Order: sequence, then structure tokens, then C-alpha cells
Amino acid sequence: MDKLKLNAAVELYINNNTNELTLDFELHQGAKERFILHSAKRLKNSYDLFKLNLCGLNDVLISLRDYLLTLQVQIHIDTLDIPEENDFGLVKDLQTGKYFASYQFPKYVNHSFAEKAFLSEEFSTQVDFRGHNLHTDPLIVKITGFHQFKSIAQKLAVYGALNTPNGYTTLVSLPTGGGKSLITQTLAYQKEGLTIVIVPTVSLAIDQVRVAKGIIKSSRIDDEVFSYNSGVDPKPILKAIRNKTAKMLFISPEALINNTEFVDVIKEANSKRYLKNIVIDEAHIVIDWGASFRIDYQCLESWRKKLLLSNPNIRTILLSATFEQRCISILKDFFSSDGKKWIEIRCDSLRHEPRYMLVKSKSYSDKKRKMLDLVRKMPHPMIIYVARPDDAGEIAEYLHLNDIKNVKTFTGLTTGTRRKELIDAWVDDQFDIMVATSAFGVGVDKSDVRTVLHTYIPQNPNAYYQELGRGGRDRLPCLSIMCIYPDDLSIAFGRISKKVMTTEKIVGRWNSMYNSDCSPRKGKLNYIDTSIRPIYSSIDAFDDTPTSDADMNWNIYVLLFLRRFGLIKIHEVIPQSTKYIFVIEISEDALRMNDDHQTEVIDSFRSIELKYYQESFQTMQTAIKRSESYCWSEMFYETYDKVSEYCAGCNSHNAPNESDFVDFPLKIPVDYPFMELAQDQMALFSSTREIIIIPSEKERSVLLNELSRLRISAFISSNENNIDVWMNGMEAISNFIVLNAKDLRELVKKKSYYFFSGLIAVKYSGSTKDIYDLLKFVQSNLSTHSEIKVVHIIDENIYFDWINKAFVDLVNGPVIPVRALI
Repeated sequence: MDKLKLNAAVELYINNNTNELTLDFELHQGAKERFILHSAKRLKNSYDLFKLNLCGLNDVLISLRDYLLTLQVQIHIDTLDIPEENDFGLVKDLQTGKYFASYQFPKYVNHSFAEKAFLSEEFSTQVDFRGHNLHTDPLIVKITGFHQFKSIAQKLAVYGALNTPNGYTTLVSLPTGGGKSLITQTLAYQKEGLTIVIVPTVSLAIDQVRVAKGIIKSSRIDDEVFSYNSGVDPKPILKAIRNKTAKMLFISPEALINNTEFVDVIKEANSKRYLKNIVIDEAHIVIDWGASFRIDYQCLESWRKKLLLSNPNIRTILLSATFEQRCISILKDFFSSDGKKWIEIRCDSLRHEPRYMLVKSKSYSDKKRKMLDLVRKMPHPMIIYVARPDDAGEIAEYLHLNDIKNVKTFTGLTTGTRRKELIDAWVDDQFDIMVATSAFGVGVDKSDVRTVLHTYIPQNPNAYYQELGRGGRDRLPCLSIMCIYPDDLSIAFGRISKKVMTTEKIVGRWNSMYNSDCSPRKGKLNYIDTSIRPIYSSIDAFDDTPTSDADMNWNIYVLLFLRRFGLIKIHEVIPQSTKYIFVIEISEDALRMNDDHQTEVIDSFRSIELKYYQESFQTMQTAIKRSESYCWSEMFYETYDKVSEYCAGCNSHNAPNESDFVDFPLKIPVDYPFMELAQDQMALFSSTREIIIIPSEKERSVLLNELSRLRISAFISSNENNIDVWMNGMEAISNFIVLNAKDLRELVKKKSYYFFSGLIAVKYSGSTKDIYDLLKFVQSNLSTHSEIKVVHIIDENIYFDWINKAFVDLVNGPVIPVRALI
């Protein structure tokens, strides 16, 4: 990118010497180049608003500071009255008459971290090769054109999903930016049928379709890949599903559950077994959001179960970057049958982009002053997270009083229409400061957030991590700053009591619903009306949801509480106008009687729930108190038990802790289920478990295509250089994982036979010792399994002189000709 040329164009625009500023994003695919262009766009937008008196001068100066520090340029400006003494580090060079920006960071800020987040210096990120084989297979090449995966973690995640047997649920964790979208793309085109991808936001659905259409190699892509939201005409989508041309539909749970047209067409497609896969993106939201303001996420459990009754072969894929163990336990309970038909592909990894800072203030007024200074001096775009809607309004007003006016708020009280307007404007760089509660963030497609500023203490490290994770999704450095004062700890602890309803109120709400005339019983099923007011008189309210919905939300909280602990089963959730009817079955008889025993049972489980919140908050509290001597990321190691250590920097250390770079990304064994061998595969082996093929050069292409036709599950090669030759000759019939000897050993060490059971082919090449070592490893670890059949492929019958035996002498199986496969 020619920064000087870009700066000259910006300079002309800011000085009103041209009416247009053309920023060509399409030509610049690098993340840093895109960020530079967006910085110019944000400066242009703030200047335009300032001319219309729609924002303050300080809004423009913030954008100007970001722009100058990121590009490291100077600019001539005549149209802005920039004070000589200003709070933005803007300085006029008296010789050139041009402005430049100096950092002028506050003393309490880590200057090195902040400079990196402005992206003003060159930096490099480690590339995940480490001797791993990153080849795709011919079918993935045919679908996407990709010959290489981004990382071994992405490769394992993709094949973990693709290998999912019919009727199973696979939970896949893959770091943000690691390429989760390739999972849905390959899954949808792996076989004929419809894949429904449930996404949290409209913007994410739109972006996923855009990405898919740019990657998938199909001449009929516009008739195959769709996203739906309230602003989209559903007719073409419904028609494509009925005509069985639709392959992938991105949709929110609300539209999926409440839109009768989609309810009907999906039910019809499912009855014909055209529905093949259900993918839930950002699956942790089912737990985190479904318990409060995204109730339809809680409908997915019963919705899926109903579909499985007539189509038990549906595969379910749950995707996220990291999973807390409690979240996994609940998801497993929701989306598996008594823990059966459940697979976990765990490539959990902590974010590499955030640099952490804890800024401590002496008082609330000191905290506000520091917060204002951080807004002025830290890189943008910036999200300021608060606990409650009232706090968001207060901070926005405080910034407004300081002439920072182009600030928006987004909370649980923000209406649906306004939410879409805000997200669209945020993504379009129309403003760059968002003050928000936890209601904002997940799935919002803005990758270049440079600073996430917490002005409160979240209830636990998981909630905190999800919010700070909005920064640096373009995989470039960003800042996570927590600015607090002493009372924030006690205030945060006080919110824990609101998070867990008292036993008395749980009992009161349950009995109010269960015994109401509005909740009829039909056999063993109870139709619970969630709009029923409780029998007690006190008022309950969520911090971040409309007061009008409080009773329904708390009632649903009670039902989900009972469901989590196995006291009830939820068979169906029926949306009805402004309320929900939960069709439940009581599993614990104590719920039927409003007596002391019922109270004791509920109190015992409520104590478990409260203990979880108290202990997880204690983890945050400890991190805050020990921030100068212990790594900030330790709280995440405790929360996400499968991640390796990583921290780009925090109050206790400047140098990155990169321990996770040396670890194999698969965190837990995946030894189940094995792929089933079909009759045509078994026929090759008779009573043996291995065979040898010694093809001539002319027979190689025939052998490759026959192996593809026989649906091998893995192709293992000891020589990386030969893989491309072999892959180019294979037909794209089914998926199989390509491994080198190192990858094979790592997976065997992890006891993860899930990736290479069934029929596998091993191509031997290299030195005589390399061939011998790989052969003995394969025989010791693969050929001994009854669920694995091995095809040994070698160019000639190598002789091992140190044991006076040839290759064929060591294999307990025959040498067969290539024509025997045909």
C-alpha cells in the first residue's frame, strides 16, 4: 500500500479540495492494510459529521490521532481549529505546517502494548507449521479450491466435523480467526442435502453467505446458499428448500422457531430426510444468552429432538472458540441422548491478540477521569463495556459533555430495529465508540476493534473473556483494559446474588406456574405458561432486559434451572404471541408438592448454582488483587481447562508467554467412534488386516482413483514432497485426511483413532530406515485394531539388510495387483 498516496488523497478531502475520497478495499486483502483504509474512512466519516454539526471536534481529533499514528504520516489541515494544547497528542510541525501525532500515553498505561495496538510498527505472527502436513483432500479442493489448511488445528476441526456419523453430535472448538467457516462450507457440500447454520446475528449470517459464495466452487451457488432475516424475501429460500436445491441456510434461532413458513418448510424437508446437518455457531450462547434475553436459543434442544424423531440421521455440530466445562456439560445434556453419540474435537486456544492492562483508580471520579483519558488516547474502534443500561447512558453523557458526541449505546433494552441500525452503522465505520452491556458483541462482524475497555468487573472469567474477545478479530494486536476503583469489587459481588434467584423465589415462581389454571396437564406432560406472575409481591428485574419481560424471563430462568439439574425434562417450547409455553415432564416428584421437602430439594441445587458463581467470581477477584505479580491470563487457564498457556502481555510481564505454540492443538483423545468398514472394503482383505500393493508408475493413477472409490479414511505418506503428486491424481469422491508420519504419531499418542479408522492407505518412501520405522509404527498401532484395515503402498520391495528381511516379509498379508481393486 502506498501510504503517502493515500495520505495525499485524505489531505485533499479534509481541506475541502475534493468532494470524493475513494478507498478501494477490494485490492487490499491484508488485515493491516484493511485497517489502514478503515482508519481513513473513519476520519472521513467523522469530518463529514462534524461539518453537519452532528458530532464534536473531539470526535474528529480522536479519528485524526488514530489515523496519523497508524499510518505514521503528517497531514496539512486548514479546516479544523486544532488547539495548540490538546488532549490527543496532536502537534503542528512549525517548519512544514503539518500535524503529526505523538503518543503521549498516560503513565498508568503500558506504552509498548499501546503502540503495538496502533499497528504503527511492523510485527509478525507465528505460523502454525511445526512440521505438520496441512494438505486438504481432493473433495475439499473441488468444493473450495483450497489445497492447504490454515493450521493443523483447523484441519483436525474440519475432519472432526466431516467424520461425524449419522445421528451424532460433535462439539468443535477452534480459535477465533482459525477458519471455522470452512467447517460449515465443507459439511454442507460433503453430501446432498440441507445444512442449517444457526447464527446469533443478522450481520454474521450475511457475512457468512458472502464468504461462502466467494469460496465455494459451484456454478449454482446463488440457488444453494442463503441467509434469512426479517428484511429478506423468504420465497426464493423456501422454494429452494422444497426443490431440494438449497444446501446451506444461515438463520437466527428466532426466525427458525417463530417464522411459521420456515417451521413448515423445514418440517417438510426433514420428513423427506433432506435435512442432513444442524450447525450451531457460537454454541456457548445457548447457555450464556439463552437463559435471559435470547430465549429462542433454549428452544433448540426440543426443536432438534422433534426433528430426530422422524429423521434420526441428522448430524449436529456445535462450534465455538473456547468452552467452559460447565457449558460443555449442559450442551452435552441438551444435544446428546444420555451422553451417547457425542464427540468432542477440542482445539481450544486462548486469543493471541489482546494485551491486558488493569488500571486501578482511587475513587469513582478518578476512574471517570482515567476512562476519559483512555478514550482520548487509546486506539479505536473501541467498545466500552458496562454492567447495566443506566451505566451505558451515564458514560455516553459524560463523553458528550467532553465534546465526544459520536458515541452510541447498545444494551438489552435496545429494540430489535435499533439493534440492526447500530450494528450496520458500527460495521460501516459511522462511529467508533460503542458503550455496551454484554448484550452486544457475539457474532457482530467487526473484526478491527482495537480496544475493549471494561469499566466494571464481569461476574466470571468466562463472561469477561467473551467480551474482551470482541477485540482483534482481524488477528492483529489489540488492547483489553479494565479500569476500576475499589468499590467495583463489592458492587460486582453484589450482582452475583441477583444472578442466582433465592430459593424462596424459585419455589414461589415454580408453584405459581405449576398450579396455575393457565398451565394445563395432559397425561405426564405439563404445559407451563411462562407469563404467570409469581405468588409473592416483590418485584424481580434483570439488569439488562426490559421490565415488561422480567416475569417471563425469571420464570424461564426457573424452568431452565430445574432442567439443568434434571428435575424436569423439556419436550417442547411453543412460542405464543408475546410468551412461551414450555411443555415439560416432571422427573423429581418433590416438585409436585409445595412443602418443606420441595424447598429442601430446590435449595440443595440452588446452593450448587450459587457456589459456581461465587467461586468463578473469586477467580476474577484473585486475578485483580495479584495482577502485578501473577499473569492475568491465569484466570483463563483455570476457566478453560483445555487451553494451553498463552498471554501476549499483562501487568506482570511484557514479553509474551507462548507456551501453547509447542503443544499439539488436539487437547483430548478422540478414540470413538470408529468408522465402519463396508463389505466392498472388507472383501480386499479376506482374513487379514493388511495388504501390500506395489504399483508401476503407469498404474499409479488407477490405484489412486480406486482408493478414492473405496472411500479410504486416511492417506498417510512418509514423504511430504510426494503428496501433491498423489493428491492430483485422486478423484473427488469422499473426504479423507492426509497425514505425514509426524501427524500420525501425534494422533496415535493422543489415542485419536477417530481420524484414521476404517480403510487407510500408507505410502512409503524416503530412506530405508524411514520406511522401516513407519512400517513398524503402523503395524504396532494401527494393524492391531480390528476396526482398521491397512493398504501398504511401496514402489519396490525394499530389503532391510540389518534383519535380513524384505518389506513383504514383514507384512502379515498378501501382495495384490492393482487390478484386484477394480
